[in-house]
Order: sequence, then C-alpha cells, then structure tokens
Amino acid sequence: MTRIAAPVINPSHLIYALLNCPLATDRSPLRVSLSPANWGIILVSALTGKATTLAQFAHIGSVVAVEVYKSREGRASGPGGRGVRPGVGGVRWARVRSVAVAGGLGAAAGSGAALANFVSPPIAAGFGGGAGALALYGETWWQRRQERAHADTVWESAVLAGPAAIAGSRFAAHTGSVLYALNPDQRVVPFSPLRRPHQLSIVDWCLEPSEKRMWQVTGGAGSGKTRLLIEAVQQLAGKYFECGWVRHGQAVAAAEAAVTRPGRVLLIVDDVDASPRLQDDLIGMLSALARAPAGQVKVVLCGREFASWWARVRAAMDPADQAVLTPAGRTILTPGLASPADQLQQFQGAVRHYARHFDRPILAAALTGATTAISVAELHAAAAITAYNGLTGSVDLTTALRQLFTTEETWWLTNAAEQQPAINLPLPVLQGAVAAATLVGADSMDQAVRRLAHLPGLTTSSPERRTELALWLHQLYTQRGGQWLDLHLPAYLADRYAALIVTAQPGLPAALATAALTT
Repeated sequence: MTRIAAPVINPSHLIYALLNCPLATDRSPLRVSLSPANWGIILVSALTGKATTLAQFAHIGSVVAVEVYKSREGRASGPGGRGVRPGVGGVRWARVRSVAVAGGLGAAAGSGAALANFVSPPIAAGFGGGAGALALYGETWWQRRQERAHADTVWESAVLAGPAAIAGSRFAAHTGSVLYALNPDQRVVPFSPLRRPHQLSIVDWCLEPSEKRMWQVTGGAGSGKTRLLIEAVQQLAGKYFECGWVRHGQAVAAAEAAVTRPGRVLLIVDDVDASPRLQDDLIGMLSALARAPAGQVKVVLCGREFASWWARVRAAMDPADQAVLTPAGRTILTPGLASPADQLQQFQGAVRHYARHFDRPILAAALTGATTAISVAELHAAAAITAYNGLTGSVDLTTALRQLFTTEETWWLTNAAEQQPAINLPLPVLQGAVAAATLVGADSMDQAVRRLAHLPGLTTSSPERRTELALWLHQLYTQRGGQWLDLHLPAYLADRYAALIVTAQPGLPAALATAALTT
C-alpha cells in the first residue's frame, strides 16, 4: 500500500509569502487589507514549498489586474470623476472590458507562476484563472466597499431620516412637555382620511415614470404640511424609495449625493421659504437634479407660499433645465376647519388620543370660542392641553392656548433646575432665550453663546453662564434640519408664542435683530 507523504510546511516560505502578498492601501497607510487571493497564495505556498515564484507571479498579476481595472473605470467615469449615463461607451461596457483585460492578465500571471514550478498545463491554467479572479475580486470588492461607505457618510451628512435629527429629546419625550407631543412626527392623532387623497397624489407621482421631477406643497402655518409629507414618506420609504429630509444649508450636497445612490431617491425640502439663503442653495440643487437620469431623483418642496420668490429661483436657472423642473403638481392645503360640527368632532377625537398618550382619563369637553376657521395645529393644541390638564366642559380656544404655554414654561423651569442648575435665570430671560432659539437659531454652540449675549438679562452675564444656557436649549428639544440650535416645535405654535413674548418684552425685537446679524 502506497503511503502519501504529508505536506511539509516551510516556515521561511510562509514568511516570504506574507511579505510579498499584494496590499490594498487605498493611498492610506491606515487602511490595509489582504484580498482573499492573498490568503490562498499564502496557504498554497506554505503547503507546496514553492513560495518564491508563486508569490512573485501572483503578486504581479493581481496588482496589474487591479491597476488596469482602476484606469479603465476611471476613464469611463468621465471628466472630473463624474459618472456618465449608461449607453454607448458608458460605464457598464467599460467595466466589462476592464474586467476581461484584468482577468486575462491575472490568469496569465497565475499560469506563469504554476508553469515556473513545473505543474502540468491543465492544472496551471485552472490555478492561474482562479488566482487572477480571486485577486481581482478581493481588491475591487474592498475598493467598492470603501466607496459605498464614503457615499453613505456623504448622504447622511446632507439629509435626515425625518424633520428632526432624532425622534425626540430624551427629556421632552419622557417628561412634561406638551409642545413636544404636538410635533407632527409624533403622530399622536391618526392621519385624517380627508387628507388621504393629497397623500396618494404625491405617492402616485413618485411611482409613475414621469420626466417631471418636482412637486410643491403649500399651505398656511399649522395646516398639516409636514404631517402630510411624513405620511407620504412612510408609504414610499424602503420598498420603493430612499427618502431624505434635506438638512439646513445642504441642498446642493443632498442633490449630488442623491444621484449616486443605488436606487430611486425622494428628497424633501421643508420650510423652503424660510430664508433667502435656503432659496439660493435651492438653485444649485435643482440644477444638479435637472441633469440626473429621469426618474432617479425626485424632490418635494414644501412652504407656506411660493409666489414671492419662486419666479426669482426660476430666473436664475438654466432655461434648458426649467422644462424638467416644471412642477408635476401642487398640493394646496386649506387653512383649517370652518364648520363648528367638524371642529367639535375633530377636537373630541384628538382629546381621546392625547389622553391615552399622556396616560390621563378621558373626560368630556367641548371647544368654544372659535368664531372662524381654525388650523389643525390650533385644534390639536387645545385638545392636548385639555387632556393633559384634565379640563372639562366648555374649553375656550384662547384660554386653552394660554394654558398650553404656561404649562410648557413651568416645565422649562423644572427642567432647567434639574439639568442645568448653574443657569438659575428668571422666567422672562428663559422666555427670550427660547424665542431667540426659535426665531434666530445658531449654527454652532459658540455662535449661540454670542447671540444670547444680546438678549435682555444676558448682556452682562458671564460666557460660562451663557454656555450653560445654550447647552440647555440644545438638549431641551430636538433641532430642525440638523442645525445646532433651531428648536423643533410646531411652527404655528412656536410663531404664536414668540409673538406673545416679543409683545410682552419691548426690548426683545431689537435684541433679536442684532443677534441675527451676529456670526
């Protein structure tokens, strides 16, 4: 009986193979990886004792294969590194050719390595093809993995998954903030069936292969624009589209990142009429989207009105882009509920939902004092405070809103004493600080500290105290659009509260104007 000798592992051959295997550095000494082919080379070299020629030839083959692939794909990507559309001479055909050339070189190198070690031709050809394919696959797989990770980072820095950075402040979510519960992304009250046609019109447009890639949503403060978009995104996200809410000041970056995503993308630009700077960014964003493949990226612009600024944006764009950027449709939301019967029905239904949310008993109450049409935001605010404070009988709308703000101010004082005892500021100063955070905001903590220095009661305070106040405002609520300080609150209620505070503190308007000019 013939005994087959066990392979002898030569340590020197193993070390040589380790030192000579190709490395993918991606031009960074901190990002070093071994392709699957290298580990195969190490193992075969150690078992056969033929490390020298095998490692050298496989090293040459894999490096040449990868460099050919990179050079061919780089040329196919077009000038400036931008991808070109599929078609004649496009990326897809270039990849096929580059893979074929690189695979052939890898196979030749592997065959040469095997033949140099006097292996039979069939085995040499098989091993050569396998070595070349594994070397190419390992290196290109790692490169694509790094590119995808970078693309994901760019995407996440330009968009949010919702209107705010996270679902909600850990303090507002679990303690006594009534305003937090009124944010549209909390979805305490089920979406109204009366708004379902508006939702379906946006969803249908997204799903149909339309050349037009923009939709507009308009309506007054508190009319339910953001909630409508949340429901539309909820239906589209995942299965059909990758959806992103554009961060403040990142409109162009969001568009550029969207065209590189693997599937279809829907971008949401909320409060698009909030500032001229956002409208300037919008010009670059729409120009980038106009050149994207049809159907790949669509955008919804949401604002209170478009009449005063939309013509200026169109005039600044390339006329060739305006055809595809003509709105496919516009959703106009009505101001509110005009019928007393509808107001009563909606109010009582909302009271039940907020009572369950706040873990309060459901009590009988009826809304009064609404002589004209009221917004959805007003109605829900009255229902929320009715449930939270256990109001019964007739609930006057104006009185309910006043109680809402008073209850929220009480929570601010309690929260500040618990979380930032060093602040120790009277309520009027906190009122002005919240109004400033809502109306002015800040891009960074340092800017917030400088802007707070202009407010009444804080002009002579120490920088340390203003820093504590800025940090408290930052953690009190989540921030809109990814900004460092821009309180994520129902827009109608935030505006109404700020108006009340500005009226009550005569020196505050001038201070806010000065703070807004502070960089």
